[in-house]
Amino acid sequence: MADSYDAIVVGGGPGGASAAYFLGEASRRVLVLDKHRLLRYKACGGGLSIHMLSSYFPFSFGPVIEARVGAVAFATGDGRIRMPLADDSVCTVMRDRFDEFILEHARAEVRQGLTVDRVREYEDRVVVETKEGPVFEGRHLIGADGANSAVARSLGIREGKTTAAAIEAEVPAPPEVMRHFADALWFIFGEVRMGYLWVFPKKAHLSIGIGALRPGRGELQTTLRRVMARFGLSLDGVPLHGHPIPIYVRRERISTSRSLLVGDAAGLADPLTGEGIRLAIKSGRLAAQAILSGSLHRYPALVHQQIGRSHSLGLTLAWLFYHFPRFCLLFGAPNPFVTSAFAEMLADRAGYPEAVLQIFGSLPAFLAIEGATSLAGIVAGQDRVNRLRRAIYTVRAGD
Repeated sequence: MADSYDAIVVGGGPGGASAAYFLGEASRRVLVLDKHRLLRYKACGGGLSIHMLSSYFPFSFGPVIEARVGAVAFATGDGRIRMPLADDSVCTVMRDRFDEFILEHARAEVRQGLTVDRVREYEDRVVVETKEGPVFEGRHLIGADGANSAVARSLGIREGKTTAAAIEAEVPAPPEVMRHFADALWFIFGEVRMGYLWVFPKKAHLSIGIGALRPGRGELQTTLRRVMARFGLSLDGVPLHGHPIPIYVRRERISTSRSLLVGDAAGLADPLTGEGIRLAIKSGRLAAQAILSGSLHRYPALVHQQIGRSHSLGLTLAWLFYHFPRFCLLFGAPNPFVTSAFAEMLADRAGYPEAVLQIFGSLPAFLAIEGATSLAGIVAGQDRVNRLRRAIYTVRAGD
């Protein structure tokens, strides 16, 4: 006879681990299945808001924080713009340690090295069959097994998929290069169509990567090597890890009467940034709440209300940003209200609609400040272009 659980979670990433944690806190018997061994390397930039983490979990993530950063930096063409963030509110993590850390706090049984082969759903239970042989039964099932979800495929849900492609690497860097990138999350635009590169600081190295919606064959790797060389980073001998990013483009079927999809399995990656960890955690908690309240039928609507509705506007903003990145950065980044809105989104206190309202609502105040500053600049013989140049630095290797 198969072992029986209140909930079976397939996938031990941020979404699955979070769902297991919240279900375990409610004294449910939970099983987490993962086809991989935990503490294996997972390709991910790993940038997170500390405020977001503290709003979801009662424990500190201090033991797994690699670095704290105080700014977000954007580079495009021959310039760069820094947006300071308050009180080092953003951190970076390594995904293997981060995922394991959440699971360590979850009151769940974890079985590793088991690959889901088939899911059968009945009126009163779900049966999960693995390729290795063991069979498990549960009252509910959460599919948290990534962009190529075996759970979704077996249940015949979330069939339409739009994915971006990404390549990432962990790179040792000379001390001067580490100092250059030490205190900010870096995003580099204008080097690849409908995408960007990133450089995130870790404790003793840099996490770098590139992602794009429809890249040409070999384009991502070639571009990544070329741009990183400008910063004095050689990728010779460095393992490169490719993976899909399931971008949200529309509302899809992400549940059945007893099963729910979360995170990348549900196709919830941010359409502008490709961010996934925060949304995996958010949907993981929503899934746990739906199971605990006996309202699985409401889960898709809740995901749409709290994630999908924001992403729908994010799609429009992504089109504008990726077609006119220099214009958006040049006139958006100097506005301190944009920085504030960005921080609110990272902290999961706002979505794109709230951020846009905050930015446009701040325009009168920002324009008044700009007008006064411009007048002062004219009196001093300094026009707006020259003032902007003070905030936009030429990017050079080792700068």
